[in-house]
Amino acid sequence: MKLLLWIGLLVYTVAAKPASNSSGRLIQNNWEDLRLGTTIRYFNPANFYAGGSYEDIWDDMGEDIYCNVNNDLTVNLVLPAGFDTTKPIKMVTHGFSSSATGGKTQFVNAWMERFNKEVNVILLNWPDLAFFGQAADWDSVFYDSAARNSIDVGEYMGHCLAAISAEGGLTGADMHLAGHSLGAHLMGKAGRVYTELTGSKIDRVTGLDPAGPRFVDGPISSAIPELHDNRLNTESASFVDVIHTDGSLTPAVVWFVPRAGDLHQMGHADYYPQGGSEQPGCGFGGPDALPGGICSHRRSTYYFLHSIWDPELFPSKACSDVDTCHDEIPSSDDIVAYMGHRAQEFNGGERKLYYLHIQDEHWDYEIHN
Repeated sequence: MKLLLWIGLLVYTVAAKPASNSSGRLIQNNWEDLRLGTTIRYFNPANFYAGGSYEDIWDDMGEDIYCNVNNDLTVNLVLPAGFDTTKPIKMVTHGFSSSATGGKTQFVNAWMERFNKEVNVILLNWPDLAFFGQAADWDSVFYDSAARNSIDVGEYMGHCLAAISAEGGLTGADMHLAGHSLGAHLMGKAGRVYTELTGSKIDRVTGLDPAGPRFVDGPISSAIPELHDNRLNTESASFVDVIHTDGSLTPAVVWFVPRAGDLHQMGHADYYPQGGSEQPGCGFGGPDALPGGICSHRRSTYYFLHSIWDPELFPSKACSDVDTCHDEIPSSDDIVAYMGHRAQEFNGGERKLYYLHIQDEHWDYEIHN
């Protein structure tokens, strides 16, 4: 049985090798596979109602945006009939072995409530391309395949966002993109591609514990060059904020101290709650404890979501560098910023780092206590 399993995985690996494409930009996919493997789910404020279940939000309130990038890099775009070109876009996506359905639909609730329905929301779903079945473990070639896919989906999404601007009249200044784990690098790539195509920048990209393994050197696996070169960075948007919750400077999930995130400074504003590595309640015996650092890795998504509902939930203090942030040593006791929803308000043009204390030990898509 074990032999058959490994044969199956080998066949999958061969099938997932880089496909040819006319642009020369894609790492291992073609445009058609990206279109088929990606759902751009649009939520019109006119269709939103409070109190719906996760399924109600996804199925009843959402409509798909059709986007096909051709080999000559022209784009066929079909927006839903009621697409509101007068309102800005808030967009979020998932990471490795996850999806944008289920609990992440709470971002639709949060943004619609915070902005009194004066906003468009998009959930970007690419579960088959992020699928766990591509990996024997997090540091294997199979995780590497999902990581490469994330960059290709980012390339695709950059073209689609540029087409939305051209057809709908929205500019990059109207767009805020957020992504968790591999999705953080995906959105970073989308932002840079958008700039290349339009000459203007996305207003904001939020990285939620950006994936670390194979994007930077780890204790057992070195960085893959095409992943390292496509990490989230300050060129991805006019303002890039990053929430580190399960980070290491040398990350690996299969290791003595598993860490899925990248602890390095990456944005204009980098936040290190509880030092940026292990979050309260995620350690051994904690109420949310999960193996492999998954609990701390997920927390970035929960923190950001709850900050939309409560913008002053995360008062933050300045720290001088990554080491002092990680060691929980702020430069002073002054509250100088707020992590999450309000982060952009404190952008003075300089790159800054922040530490904050987290008190609650249990977090999910609806509550924290």
